[in-house]
Amino acid sequence: MYRQFYGFPLEPFSINPDPKFLYLARSHFEAFSSMMSGIRERKGIIVITGEPGIGKTLLIYAILKDLTGKVKTAFIFNPSMGFQNILENILLELNIPVDAREKNISSLLVRFRRYLNERQARQETVAVVIDEAQSLDNEALESLLRFSSAGDPATKALQILLVGHLGLEENLNSEKLRPYKENLRVKCRIRPFTREEGRGYVRHRLKLAGRDISEIFTSEAVSQVWEFSRGIPRVINLLCDRSLLIGYTNSNSIIDAKIVKEAMKDLNYLRAGEMQTFLPKLSGKISRSKFLRILFFIFSVCVFLFSLNFLIPLFFRR
Repeated sequence: MYRQFYGFPLEPFSINPDPKFLYLARSHFEAFSSMMSGIRERKGIIVITGEPGIGKTLLIYAILKDLTGKVKTAFIFNPSMGFQNILENILLELNIPVDAREKNISSLLVRFRRYLNERQARQETVAVVIDEAQSLDNEALESLLRFSSAGDPATKALQILLVGHLGLEENLNSEKLRPYKENLRVKCRIRPFTREEGRGYVRHRLKLAGRDISEIFTSEAVSQVWEFSRGIPRVINLLCDRSLLIGYTNSNSIIDAKIVKEAMKDLNYLRAGEMQTFLPKLSGKISRSKFLRILFFIFSVCVFLFSLNFLIPLFFRR
């Protein structure tokens, strides 16, 4: 709605993962390089983690776009399914025909191993990219790691890229998967933008949409955007998009801090993400059971203190 008003040939703050909008801040560049070099150099299993909205899926799309024909790719999104279904989806993505009689794990593995041997003979690589990998159940994750770590010559052609939220790190650190940790040769966590990177991100997206940042946002407004977003690209996009819509509605050619603050009220629900981000970080440092016991203790103390507000006045009345 505001594109014509501000002179944008395209939407600058769409949350769709479009590779042409890729902005490589330092941490994102490190992750992108780790993914690309890990696949090209056949490092085996590559693990990329980060908070929701940090830009992981956009990096995947950029990687898939840049890989050459020598790399065959299978992209699995949100794999909340068993190992057999994952295998079926991988073969489907690789255009490998599967007979109805082959729809069992043993037959699927044989078919997949045969395909990998063919790629290996041609000096090609097969990259299986799994987004939202924290959704993999432990059995499916273990089966994937076991298959890729079996030492079979066919698996030399196989590269598995696991991309997910911080909970993926906790899953991989579980005692059951400990034997496979040495095979996780490439691990990278994407960090939120710094203040300067956040400003550069807004500038980058506006430039691709045909405008200079100084023509659209005041410096204070951009600072407000970064502070609210905590450096998370998706939140920056949502807040800038909302601010532009408010600016258009009020016929403001420049987005100032007042408009951003108004947009922040509309998106206040996003602040709940702060606690959702904090809890996985804390729980990743201690065991899940101990973490839950701590939460229960804190809750019990709060109930006790709340009860005192009623018990103490009754005691003194007597």
